[in-house]
Amino acid sequence: MCNQSFALSFGATSLLTNPVTYKAGDDESSLSQVISACYRHVFGNTMPMESERLESSESQLKHGNLTVREFVRSLAKSTFYSSRFYEAVTPHRCVELAIKHLLGRPPIDEAEVSTEVARIAHAGFDASIDALIDSEEYENSFGDHTAPYIRTWNSPAGSPQSAFNRIAALEQNFAGSDSAIGSMSQLLGSLARNQPITIRVPAQVYRAQSSGGFGGTATGRSVYAPVRRSSSDGGDSIPLRGDLYVGFGLGQRSQEIFQRVPGDTPDQIQGLIRAAYRQVMGNPHLMESERVLSAESKFAEGYLSTRELVRAIACSPEYRRRFFESNAPYRFVELNFKHLLGRAPASQAELSEHIQRLAIQGYEAEISSYLDGSEYQLCFGEYTVPFARIQTENGRDQIGFNRHLALVQGYSSSDTVQSSSSLVTSLGAKALPSGWSTTTVRLNRRSAFSGSVDPTTKRYRIAVQAQPAGGRQRTPNASYLVSGKDMTTQLAYIHRRGGRIISITEVA
Repeated sequence: MCNQSFALSFGATSLLTNPVTYKAGDDESSLSQVISACYRHVFGNTMPMESERLESSESQLKHGNLTVREFVRSLAKSTFYSSRFYEAVTPHRCVELAIKHLLGRPPIDEAEVSTEVARIAHAGFDASIDALIDSEEYENSFGDHTAPYIRTWNSPAGSPQSAFNRIAALEQNFAGSDSAIGSMSQLLGSLARNQPITIRVPAQVYRAQSSGGFGGTATGRSVYAPVRRSSSDGGDSIPLRGDLYVGFGLGQRSQEIFQRVPGDTPDQIQGLIRAAYRQVMGNPHLMESERVLSAESKFAEGYLSTRELVRAIACSPEYRRRFFESNAPYRFVELNFKHLLGRAPASQAELSEHIQRLAIQGYEAEISSYLDGSEYQLCFGEYTVPFARIQTENGRDQIGFNRHLALVQGYSSSDTVQSSSSLVTSLGAKALPSGWSTTTVRLNRRSAFSGSVDPTTKRYRIAVQAQPAGGRQRTPNASYLVSGKDMTTQLAYIHRRGGRIISITEVA
């Protein structure tokens, strides 16, 4: 299989797009694209908060006072960069990341790394940055007007095969960032011994056969393919095993967006309707009698916008029964935020405002306050189905991310299984929601407790006869220890890998 096809498994999106360039006088769209590309690549997929952006350098780039090359230099010399990729990592790791971020490739050999380590020791970190950016290689690869990108995915002329393997070791996955991988070098052993490095296939990639398996080919040759579900069915992508966000109960980092556009086919319209039910009703399974068929028909014929379809679902008797009549007021309001605005409440004051509106003006006024507000229009407009706004947004603090995940519970869960508020203490005390020890680790995703009356918090051992990729013999040497909440995801993962479950036993 060619390098380009395999590279997609490692998040090599640069294969699918042209290099991003910008020159003074280009339009605002080109400026925005090149700034975004520079931040993402130079900062190693670690996006800064609004207050951490280099607004002065962005402005100078816009007005022609800086080239893209000089903008990249300012990013690499920024406090944001040095605090993550110089001060917090080992020297070897610092150099391998600087070469990746600025030259778009891994180090060639240990001598190159040693040269840069010595330069940093004698002349300082900024001198190393200048040496890379002012090099002939940078000039020939990117010049003054192109944002750096990973070049070795395409195996350019003169690049050894080991460069592809090493960049795969540095990238690891598309959703992760270079600051999250760790402070130790990923290539030290390979470079020091001058030995090739073996590509470890990401966990979200599996081998499928042509006999009905995902990713099979007409020739019967097995291929590696990312696990995805077609967006035409109105559902999110299947959770990627090994992706950081699966540990939070999410299927993926970037949520799929479903928007009605002129010319949609009947199948696409039905996909939009299913996506609206899944988001607004909190991942339910609905009977035919529980759906708002009249609103569906008007939406399909073009008499209702997507926003009005969402309103019809949220004002339906079924939504009222599931989330208003059966839940505490706090729970009802926090779910309205999740279902209709795609986020958690930001503060106790915001939550209290909606509680008072519900008590004084009634149910429909509470629902309409979300759909008719400026935030909904700004984020979704008339034609987009609301979605989970997971990624960082200007003006939203970090704790909002944790609160949203406290509402998620799990990729396969339903919002109807809990009637009490998840955030009442967190909002009232301005603290992290329960189940978190830090802003990055969720306790009930890291481990589970045995001996509980709640099946979702028990632990189970799954014994599996595993079938190696390409092999015919099954070996009964695989077992998994999972919590009840993760059971569905784990079983699906085992079946995708061709395993056969022998037994499932509770761990005492």
